[in-house]
Parts: sequence; structure tokens; C-alpha cells
Amino acid sequence: MIFLITNMTGFRNKGCEATTKAIINEITKLQNNAEFKILTEDLDYDALWAPKSKNVSFLITPFRRQYLFRGLSFSPEWWWQYRLIGKLQTSRLIIKSMKAFQQSDAVLSSGGDIFSSTYRDLPRHLTQLQAAASFRKPIILVGHSIGPFENEKEKKAFTKTMEYVQLVTVRESLSLKYLQSMKLESTKIELTADPAFCLEPDMEKVEKIFKIYNIPREKTLVGVAPSQGIAYYSRTSYQSHFNALGKLIGFLTEKLGCHVILIPHVHESSVTNDDRVICELLYRKLGFPEDVTMISLTHSAEEIRAIISTFDLMIAERMHAAIASLSQNVPTFVISYSVKAEGILGDIFGFDFLEDYMISVKKMDEEKLKECVKNLLDRRSEVAKYLSKVMPRIKENARRNFKLIMEVLEQRNT
Repeated sequence: MIFLITNMTGFRNKGCEATTKAIINEITKLQNNAEFKILTEDLDYDALWAPKSKNVSFLITPFRRQYLFRGLSFSPEWWWQYRLIGKLQTSRLIIKSMKAFQQSDAVLSSGGDIFSSTYRDLPRHLTQLQAAASFRKPIILVGHSIGPFENEKEKKAFTKTMEYVQLVTVRESLSLKYLQSMKLESTKIELTADPAFCLEPDMEKVEKIFKIYNIPREKTLVGVAPSQGIAYYSRTSYQSHFNALGKLIGFLTEKLGCHVILIPHVHESSVTNDDRVICELLYRKLGFPEDVTMISLTHSAEEIRAIISTFDLMIAERMHAAIASLSQNVPTFVISYSVKAEGILGDIFGFDFLEDYMISVKKMDEEKLKECVKNLLDRRSEVAKYLSKVMPRIKENARRNFKLIMEVLEQRNT
């Protein structure tokens, strides 16, 4: 069976890498001869970090603005343009992609919270589903957070596209409620958990990695995964956000005696969304302190998980950095900008206790942030113990994604 994975921007985002690898690993456990074709925006980079298997291959995605006919309007229904180019055989890139859709047995859409108004690029993500629908392929959205949509046009475009989708699995209960309110009669909707909860760390190299970075094991270790793009996504001040993070790191090292590890979780080519930029700027602003380490090499998603597993506390602005820590029972505090953080943390800790584990970047008060982080650090043993009890259930919910996928495909075949 051939699975085409779409809506995945590339492994420069370690969340995309973690999710894609989890999908491949878990489906292969259920069907060991499964083949995977993956649409990506960075084929050469992704191939470096791909699972070493002949059953996994990558194709450059054409579903970007620059590959459309010049002068055509920005529309949520672009799929026909790609089909036309493919038939006219005027673009080898698009011909390959259209063949991948045609040859696949199922199309799996990953991508986290792309079906929302947060990133302002909903049409190009819907187009990939519409292209699959034009070939009459079964379409499954795997482990998503959905919405909210800021205008009726986007909501209608999403609702219309969902008519072609057999199954949507959502990774948190807020998205479940949102989808249920949309009354998508032809689409099966199931609550699961993010597939990345299933990905295992690569513990083999962690001691060598710690020696490379000279990270002191005897100190309280706090990971910080800042987002270079969070101010843009949330329409807030970059400088205010940057200053608050800098003061928080200073508080952790100078007042609490912690060692802070900066983790750039997204390595985009664009400066506006490359976490290495904000990590280095913070490191420089703080004066290259001895009690701060920046993870400067590129690591696989599994290696990053291994590094995070050793932490006493994680502070994350990237949700998949938080998933990497939560999945390994590391107490985690999230600075959020979308519904995904509230939903995932609410399902794990309870919605009545969200203030202990999350703050919105729009309400990011420096003193409040320090207080929350200190309280969580003081309770870290209690929280780690709680996570060790609930995480088996969360991971089982994550694995349920793949059982549901196989059920849908078996029903379709019969």
C-alpha cells in the first residue's frame, strides 16, 4: 500500500520531522510492506534526516505560490491548475507530484494546526487535499488542531474541502468541539493525540552530545525553545517578547542557579521563522554567559528528544518541543499563540489548571512568567510523577491514529 504524506513543509521544522517519522514508524508496524511518498519543500535537506528505508521517498511539493500561473487570482481551489499543467506536461515537478497522487492508495495530511487562520496560507494547504480528491483518493487528516477561522470565506473553503475527506483525527478536545460545531456530515471525526507522542528518543548519543556542549549534569537543567515567528503569528511586539525571554533566562541562571539550554526547534531558511536567530540574539544579549548553552549543531528529532529527556524543566514556544518533553515526563511550561497549546495541555493537565502550565504570548507579563516558571520548577517531582501516570494513555491515543487509518482503508476496500 502506498501512502502519500502531504501538507508537510519540511524537516527543518523538527516538529514536522517528528510527526512524519511517527506516522511512518507506526503504520509500518501495522503494515510492514507500506510505502511512503512525502511531499516536502526541501527535498535534499529532508533526505539527510529521513528513515533509512527504500520504502520512503521524497518529492518537492509544487503547492507553493511561485509554481502557479502568473496573474491568476489567489483562490482556495487551485487544484485544477496543477492537473492542467500535468496533462500539458509543461512542468516535470508538477507531473511527478500528480503521478504521486495518482499512484497512492491513500493521502495522509499532516501539519499540526495549518488548517486555521494563524499562518495566513490556508489555500495552499487546502489545494493539496483538493488535488487528492480530484484523483478520488481516500484523504485522512492525521492529528490536527483545527481553526479557528477568522473570516467566513476561509471557513467555507475548509468546510467545502472536508466533503472529500473520509477521516479527521484531532489531537485535542477543543478542536473536536470546533469541528463538531461545523456539522461536517460526510466526514468522520475522532479525538486522538498528536502522532509525535509516539516517537522514541535516540538515547545512544546523548552522553556524547552533552560532552560536546559541556553541559553540567550536576545543575538544574532548564530547556528553552523560543520561536522566532511567534510575534508575527500572534500580531504582538517582537521586542517585548524578546526582552521578556531574556529576563526570564537571567532569572533562571542568576536567581535560581539553573543551567539553561537554548533549543532552536525550527531551522527555516527565512529569518522571520528561524529559531536559530532568536536563540543566538538572546545568547549575545545575555553576554555569552557560562550558565547558558545554545544547541548549535543540527540534530535529528530523535536526538533532540534525547537531549530534552535529561531536563528538569522545559519552557517551550514551539508546541512540538513541548510534546517532546511531555512525552518523556519532563515538566513543561508553554508560551502559546494558538488553540493547540490550550487544547493539548488542557487534555493532559485539566483545563482548570492551565494557568500553571501555560501563558499566552499576548498576555506575557515578565513577573507573572517568572512566578509561573518558579512554581513549576518547585513542583517538578510532583508533575513528573503525574506525567508518568497519564502519558501511557496519551501515547495510546496517539497510536490510535493509525488503527483508525487502517480501519477506514479496510472499509473502503470492502
